[in-house]
Amino acid sequence: MKFGLLTEGEVPKGLSYSARYHEIIREAVFAEEMGFDFWGTSEQHFVPSAYAVSAPETLYGAVAALTSKITIRHMSVVMLRYNHPIRIAERVATLDILCKGRLELGTARSNNIEYLKAFGVDPVTTREEYRETVEVVVRALMESPFEYHGKFYDFGPTNIVPRLHGPNCPPLYVSATSVETHRSSGELGIGSMTHDNWFGWDYMKQCVSAHKEGLRSAQPIGGLYAINPNLGLLTFPAHVAATRAKAIEEARHSVLGLFNHVSQLYLGLARAEKEKGGTGYSYFEGMEALVEKGSKNIEYLIDNSPTILIGDPEQVIKRIREYEAAGFDEVILKIDGYGHSTVMRSIEMFGKYVFPEFRNPRGIPANDWESVGVPVPSYLL
Repeated sequence: MKFGLLTEGEVPKGLSYSARYHEIIREAVFAEEMGFDFWGTSEQHFVPSAYAVSAPETLYGAVAALTSKITIRHMSVVMLRYNHPIRIAERVATLDILCKGRLELGTARSNNIEYLKAFGVDPVTTREEYRETVEVVVRALMESPFEYHGKFYDFGPTNIVPRLHGPNCPPLYVSATSVETHRSSGELGIGSMTHDNWFGWDYMKQCVSAHKEGLRSAQPIGGLYAINPNLGLLTFPAHVAATRAKAIEEARHSVLGLFNHVSQLYLGLARAEKEKGGTGYSYFEGMEALVEKGSKNIEYLIDNSPTILIGDPEQVIKRIREYEAAGFDEVILKIDGYGHSTVMRSIEMFGKYVFPEFRNPRGIPANDWESVGVPVPSYLL
């Protein structure tokens, strides 16, 4: 089981963007120290405080320069025409050089109708546009020269500069919320970063099955990259503290804020596409029933959705074991929005009290003071 740290740059009330961005860099460096396998952020636009990273590749350069081991995963480059695929390829190759081959490339189709409108993207065509953009990026990275003639792009022989750090394409992932995206990503031999939309364990298992089904007939684009069978579960969000009550209280505003805001985004996107005759985002309409149950009830969300990972270390470890049993290879921990000192403490507790249970449980001794009848507090830092 691998563990990644996701930040989306949530800016606490009263804090500046400048202060938060420098905190993000310190959190990424600390994540390497605490044994996280990978770190990254998603690409977001037009959300003032909740998702404040609009140019992640710039942040990645700073983190690459200050780290040496942790993998840098571009969690979700939006693969639509407003992100020109040649520019994506140029930035990916540059970042791969800066981190000396530690780069992984996560992709996304979009989940926000506001930036589809702002960038002039038709929500009905995003599946086609995503697929074509991914292919152009891969060919630009791996073929020299490359050319492409499709519905959205038409290039004659072209070379991008610079080239990747090494000879191989970075591992590819997609940020997936629908069963269909899980299946199609498997067919392309692309790893999946699963978010269950708070729809629950049964929905999550459908997504896992669809990805594995797709992998059975996987055909990487042009044979230009190795099949990536990895399945990662995106926790939205994650937090660990010495007690469940403390973890819930520290994360309450972020959990409920994320749920209520994302619900509005998803429902808005589904409705906008439906008005134009599309059905690609129709599964988001299931959020309507969830809003009534979960909009103010964090305990309900924690208990019923695998995507929320909040509790003391023992509870968190038990939940991650359930992820393992469901077929996941990695957990992406969105630890963000609790205030910098609390985020750092959560990162430290995951590193000291959760990861060892999956990496070297025999290295955790029984407590001698308990053996002689002295009560001992748990999870000290």
